[in-house]
Amino acid sequence: HFLRTKIAPLVLDPARLHDDTYLADSLADYRALYAAYYERCKRGNSPAMRDANPVVVLVPGLGRMTFATDKATARIAGEFYLNAINVMRGAEAIGDYIALDEQEAFDIEYWLLEEAKLQRMPAPRPMVGKVALVTGGAGGIGAATAARLLKDGACVMLADRDGDVVETVRAGFAKQFGKDVVRAVTCDVTDEAQVAAAFAECAREFGGLDILVANAGIASSAPIEQTTVELWDRNFDVLAQGYFLTAKHAWPLLKVMKEQGGTSVVFIGSKNAVAAAAGASAYASAKAAANHLARCLALEGAPEGIRVNVVNPDAVIKGSRIWDGDWRKERAASNKIDAGEELEAHYRNRSMLKRDVLPEDIAEAAYWLASEASAKSTGNMINVDAGNVQAFTR
Repeated sequence: HFLRTKIAPLVLDPARLHDDTYLADSLADYRALYAAYYERCKRGNSPAMRDANPVVVLVPGLGRMTFATDKATARIAGEFYLNAINVMRGAEAIGDYIALDEQEAFDIEYWLLEEAKLQRMPAPRPMVGKVALVTGGAGGIGAATAARLLKDGACVMLADRDGDVVETVRAGFAKQFGKDVVRAVTCDVTDEAQVAAAFAECAREFGGLDILVANAGIASSAPIEQTTVELWDRNFDVLAQGYFLTAKHAWPLLKVMKEQGGTSVVFIGSKNAVAAAAGASAYASAKAAANHLARCLALEGAPEGIRVNVVNPDAVIKGSRIWDGDWRKERAASNKIDAGEELEAHYRNRSMLKRDVLPEDIAEAAYWLASEASAKSTGNMINVDAGNVQAFTR
């Protein structure tokens, strides 16, 4: 099991876990001890020293934590170490447990045949080791974005106010991508306690956060004289305050990742955030507020290595939970057309490219903004709308 767990765990004092200096010093001490162990035991043909950080961390009275480059490897390391504990207990029940000699343990950990196998392994996918939280994760754009991240190796926490639906989406992804890499949490982004709990759950399950995709949304359509205060507030609660709360509670997790290359926030905006929309003032105004929030956060986040960008979709009708509701009927009525294929044709034909915009199209843009490919981009907006001159940003 040394191949999975290293020769020794890091043991932490539970009374000092609140002390960041203690944690940093403990990790530094472990790395120094591991390097000294390597130097003592290495042979002339030994492979180079691998990552000196601990895999297994024990906190008396709290439990066991394991760390690795991906969730599955961390889980397996935990299972191996639990088996090792059971062997030790069994040995102590009938006599004394005697550990392997240090040199023998080293020779197992740095076995040349194992090293040869490691060298033949394919390069990791681009998102391996990354953790993402996607709000509105049960909807069309949210689920498509999660799938795109999962495809390239990310771990994803799906957050959605509809617990049953998001669990169904999670179960489907678990079958497709593996049970280790996807979790789900019920979260209404207008409820600060639920938002805070969602990020706490993400940290517990995956160890942190690298990517936030703020996507939870609603849509409404009404002339100004028919726009009630309740309708106005509902749009701002979800689309403006919801994005604010999501970013606020993601921020502490995102900040600590600066030394590991920084992090990314992607807001899913709307064409209506930059183009005026008659009969949808509440929705368009709230979306505009969220987009300007993203600009403000890009300024705040840059010194912390946090990039903040926006994807502005338009008329993502197919596969959309929002368009399956009253919004579809309202927009059809506003345009005086049928709510079925005629509505889809209307939005397709009004675009410059005369093409449908699908959830997967938005997901591809969100993925790019979340990835290292856009590492030098922040404060930007990408329109994915098949072309709309009103939405040109310059």
